[in-house]
Amino acid sequence: MLYGTAQINGRGRRPPSTEDCISIEVLIEGCDYFAVFDGHSGPEVGNLCKSELAGRLRNALTAAGPDILKNLDAVKSILQTVFIDFNKYLASPPIIKTLNDSGSTATVVLVTPTHIISTYLGDSPCFILDPSTGHILQRMGKHEPSDAVEVARIQAAGGTVEVDEHGIPRVDGALAVSRAFGDFSLSMKGGKMDMAADWTKMKVTAHPDVMVWERPGHGILAIMSDGLVEGDTTLFKPLEEVSRAIYEGLVENANDLNATAKYVVNRHTKQHPRYDGDDLSLILVNVGGGKAMQKGGKQPVKPPTRKTKGRRRIRTEKTNRLIKIFNC
Repeated sequence: MLYGTAQINGRGRRPPSTEDCISIEVLIEGCDYFAVFDGHSGPEVGNLCKSELAGRLRNALTAAGPDILKNLDAVKSILQTVFIDFNKYLASPPIIKTLNDSGSTATVVLVTPTHIISTYLGDSPCFILDPSTGHILQRMGKHEPSDAVEVARIQAAGGTVEVDEHGIPRVDGALAVSRAFGDFSLSMKGGKMDMAADWTKMKVTAHPDVMVWERPGHGILAIMSDGLVEGDTTLFKPLEEVSRAIYEGLVENANDLNATAKYVVNRHTKQHPRYDGDDLSLILVNVGGGKAMQKGGKQPVKPPTRKTKGRRRIRTEKTNRLIKIFNC
């Protein structure tokens, strides 16, 4: 299938210091993998997600047998298990010392001949739009500390949800998403991770939500880091604004997905003179057909919520102290 990508580093950073990562691979026959990882407090966790998560999913799907894609419940279970196991790997003694207490959101999408399987931690948006109108057909959720399910888990794990001066709810006053890879200082007890605990019930868990959609007759899958929905205020732009920009980019660029992705990212930065915002990443995929994956090419073609002011993760005295422990 055809796809296009675009990335811009924010806050004056230059590669490879960007905290965003894009990953695109063929996992197994009939299953393509598209992912955006939006790191915070450093690029370490996001980089490991990019380099290792796809391989772990490939191994698990291959081990499940050649008919695994026909059993969507089994695929969902594999995704959730692999996410938790990968987070445990990140917390293992040889690895955790290299992470500098960084973390990352994850939006991982598997595209099969019949379905789109969206798996996510955190707040990196994903939706499918109708390329003939720009209307959103399906959209993913996100994990905010103020959601009732998230508050219950955080409090049961001994944590708190605190609202900062900008009105942003944060786990223990630090993290503005309630599910992510890494961020281990927020889930430690006695200065270490409890490897025998139920990792789906951590204050900050890597247990993902999974949404399954049937592939539409015509559709563009859009996966992005949350920088593309940030505005000049403390409000997120509605996803409809991004969808409209994608639609206009398709028209402007004769439906070339690479050119359209660059159009959308450049349009966002030009709306902000002297752009110094978050890193930006965007993947666009034609999910309306069954063609083999290839880059570029041509093809036919909710009310706003609070956004994180500044950084997703705020360093606290406690987390700064734990970073020193990691690096001992």
